[in-house]
Order: sequence, then C-alpha cells, then structure tokens
Amino acid sequence: MILQALLAYAARDGLGDADFEPVGVRWQIPLTADGRLAGGPIPLSENPDEKKPRPKRLIRPKSNPDYVAHGRSYFLCDSRERCALFLDDEAKLTSRRVNQSYFVGLLREAAASYPSLNAVAEFLSDQDKLADLHALLRSAKAKTSDNATFAVDGISVLDVPALKDWWRKKNQELRDTQVSSEATCLATGKVGAICRTTGFIKLLGEDTKLVSFNKECPAFESYNFSQAANAAISIEAEEKIRAAFSDLIEKANSQRLVFNGTIYLHWTRQPVSEDPLDLLNSANPEGVRDLLQSVKNGRQQIGLESEAYFCLSLSNVGPRIMVRSWLETTLAAIKASVAKWFDDLTIVDAADGTTERHDFKLWSLLATLVPQKEGKPDFAKLPPQLGNELMFAAFSSSSIPQTILAAALRRQSLDQRKPDDTRDPRLNPARLGLIRAVLNRLPNPPAHMTAQLDPASSDPAYLCGRLFAVFDRLQYLAQGQLNAGISERFYASACVTPSLVMGRLFRNAQFHLSKAGDGLKIPLSAEQRNAIAENIRKDFEQISTALGASFPPTLTLEEQGRFALGFYHQKADYRRISAENRAERETAAVTTSA
Repeated sequence: MILQALLAYAARDGLGDADFEPVGVRWQIPLTADGRLAGGPIPLSENPDEKKPRPKRLIRPKSNPDYVAHGRSYFLCDSRERCALFLDDEAKLTSRRVNQSYFVGLLREAAASYPSLNAVAEFLSDQDKLADLHALLRSAKAKTSDNATFAVDGISVLDVPALKDWWRKKNQELRDTQVSSEATCLATGKVGAICRTTGFIKLLGEDTKLVSFNKECPAFESYNFSQAANAAISIEAEEKIRAAFSDLIEKANSQRLVFNGTIYLHWTRQPVSEDPLDLLNSANPEGVRDLLQSVKNGRQQIGLESEAYFCLSLSNVGPRIMVRSWLETTLAAIKASVAKWFDDLTIVDAADGTTERHDFKLWSLLATLVPQKEGKPDFAKLPPQLGNELMFAAFSSSSIPQTILAAALRRQSLDQRKPDDTRDPRLNPARLGLIRAVLNRLPNPPAHMTAQLDPASSDPAYLCGRLFAVFDRLQYLAQGQLNAGISERFYASACVTPSLVMGRLFRNAQFHLSKAGDGLKIPLSAEQRNAIAENIRKDFEQISTALGASFPPTLTLEEQGRFALGFYHQKADYRRISAENRAERETAAVTTSA
C-alpha cells in the first residue's frame, strides 16, 4: 500500500518526469561568452533571510543515480566534485576526473543545439581557471557536495528550452541502451521492463535506497533473480516513487519533522488547505483553539474533509531505508485524534495558576524527556522509538507507551533547580501535560486526571504529591528561596517511597510553621503571620484527612505520575492564590490613594 500511495501522490502533483527532477542548487557560476569567470560564484537559496538558508530548488536534467555513481554525471548541474573537481580529498581525484570528463563531454555534444555551452566546456577544461574558481569557493566556504550550475552572459543554462529538448532525446537514447528484463511490477501490477537497480533517495543526509540487495550473494538470488529483480518495480513506477519520496522528504525537512534519526512524511490523496500534522508540529495557539472548538461544536474545519490521509516514518540503516511505521486513515479521523491529543495535553500553567496550556509542539514534548547539554536538549539521549511512538499516539488516539511516562518521570526526579534560578524545572507544563495524557490514555485508568487542582480526589499518590507541595511551600514561607530545599533534596525519594520521607517532613514542618512569613522578606504583622500559618495548617489537615492514617510504602510508575501531577497542581494553585492576593493588595492601594 505504501508504494501505491506514493504513486498516487506523484500523479497528483505531476512528479516523476522521466527526464527532469527538482534538486537543491547552492551555487551558480557566472561565465562570459569566451569562457572566463564573470564574477564570484553566486549563492542560491530559497530564503536568504533564514538562519541556515536552504539551497534553491531548481529543475535539472535527470540521470540514473546508479550510473552517476559509477563514472557518469548529471547534465548541466552537478556537485562541485564532479563538475568542477572541487575536492577536499585528493584520493578522489582520479574517479572525479572520470565524472568531469563525462560532464564536459555532454556539454560539447549539446553545444550543437546551444553553442554557448562551449564556453562552459572550455572553462572546465582549463586548469588555471578552475584553480581561480576553487580559491573563490574556499573563501565562500562552499562544500564539495554542493550542487552548482552555470550561467553564460547572464542566462542560466538550466532555463534554455533548446537544451531541454536536446536532453529529452538524449535521455531516451540512454534508456534504450539500458539492458532490462520484464516482470510484474509490485507497485502497478503491470508487466513491463523493470529496474536493474533503483536510484538513490537522499534521506537524513545519506544516499539511501528503498530496494537494495547485496552483490553476488546467493541468498539474494532466489528463482535466479538478481539485484532489484527480486523486488520488481517498473522503470516508470520507480522514477515516480523516488520523485514522491524526494518531494515529501524536502517538505518534511523544511517543516523540521525530523526527530532523533527519524523523519515523518505525510500527505493526502487530494490537496487540502490545512494539514493536522502541521498543527501538531507548530502547536499554533489559535489553530489549536479553533480545532478544539470545531470538534466540540460539530463545525467542520475548512480543509479537513473526509479524505484519505497517509503518514510514514523512515530511518536509514547505512544505505538502506527502514520503514518504522505506516498509518493510513482519513482526515476526519486525524482531525478528531489531533483534537483529542491537544485536549489530553491541557494543563494549568504553573506560572500563574489560572491559564490552561495545550499548545505544546512535539519537539517541546520530546525536549522534556532528555537532559540539557550546553543549554539545549540532548536528543542523543532520547531512545529512538520514543519520538515515533509519541507521533503515532497523537495520530491514532491510542495509549501512550509507558516508556514515555518512565522517561518523563526520570527527568522529573533528576532535573534540579540551578543556584539563584527561581524557575523550578519540575514545574514544566509540557512535561506534566504529557504525563497527564499518558495517565488518561491508560486502558483502565483508576481516575481521570484533571487539568487543574482536583480537591475532591482521594487517590493516595495524588494526595502525597499535593502534600509534598505543601511542605515545599511552607519551607519557602519560612526560609525563602533555597538552593537546595525540600524539593531538590527529597522529591526523588518521596515520589517512589513516600512512607520513608513524609514523617520526617512532618517533623520539620513544626519548626517551619513558627517562622511562617519570614521567607517573604516583607513587613508582616503578627496577625498576618498567624493567617499564613493557619492557611498551611488547613491544607495539611484537608489533605491528611483524605489520605488517611498511613502513607503508601511504594508507588508504581503510574502512581508516580499521579504524584507528579498532585505536586504540580498544588504548586500552581498556590501561585493562583498569590496572584489573587497581590491583585487585591494593588486594588486596595489604589483605592486608599484615591
């Protein structure tokens, strides 16, 4: 089904021209009519204002990549190594001279249709002129693998109609000379000429193949079939499938749908104005809000018709493509699943205790599962399957693997607040939203975890988390912000074995209650101090009464998740109360001054 879906995509967008293909081109070399440089190499990019501009997409003559890899070259546009002998490894010089000789030979042959090509051929045959070009390229920090093309007197050779016509005839002649056998194509079901080898697909920076076999290995020659004949694909279908892959990979790269060595391709059978995966990746607040509202009120969102939808995740193992997962569904189902995803992620923002957040990108969620390295998420520490599991849980409304819960809880325990930093890494709304989603998607959850504080909950693990937040709050009220407070010292053990920790914290609380208010560093009356201590006592009483006479000896992984949510919810509620009290004081101050 994957091959058929890719063929339909190629037909939809007119991809898979047997003679031309889109390719990223980084440089244009300007020449005069007599074969001299007309200036320095001109950088080409899709958007020069980007931090890392992507090469400009141009249409170049297509050649069989397998033949190019074995001594030939592309016509009019190729890598610096093959067309201009721009190398950083002299060991390649002999083989690249063969490639360049073929490149120049094509130019001289096509010059009968467009004489200006003689200027390009003469330039590439002059070692002194090439040396000048190499010096300019090095000063511009060009890469040897960058594709380059040429312009003569300001006219790009890729835009000349006569050369396009010449190449169509020449390429047909080359195809006619290729030896091929006939078989039934796996993609189309038709009998015809099949590929001896398939072309390369640029995946995650590597040249890869969807179909490949070891050379001269009897295990790969069943029924006397050799090479790609073991998985027969017609020449025409292979070109269209490869073109569809290349186009989808280019789009996924531009959308940054690459996580930890896996790239996610997505498309519809018919074009649509909006794609749910775009929203899943960007988490645009307005888009998320509109999607949630459209599901709740039954209004259909424009562009999300009941159309076939496909999502494919790929990795590479050396030169081979690995299909990690494949999803075939409808846009209506995807719309409902993505809406449920954002709804499950919804959680109160600990920053103010009132705002609900659900606008978390997939990248942001994965970033909460790994440690920081030089101020950035260290995705090298992320198990490769987690990104794929998270993506397809979002698309299918299925359970989220507990490996993700374990990774989130590990970071919740290990992340420490840095000295003089007021931000607590354990109050990360993206991570806690993910934990909530995992718990609520369990096959038989013991209780539904709310987005905000649930004062009616009787779950022991959730109550232990709330109680731990009360201890942490009391210490802050008594001693102010500490570099190594209760949260930093006891969270990891309290969320696993609360019975070993809570008794000690209760004893410490008796001393902190007598100093409640000192940590605020503001003038307080005796009445205000008593009120602060009384409020904390009420929290202790309410939670302890609901919890019962004893603490759980140990908590399972799921219970640790509920502990984390209880801690987060209680901390967020304290910030809500603080914000309300601050607003009341400001209002009173304004009224008094008036």
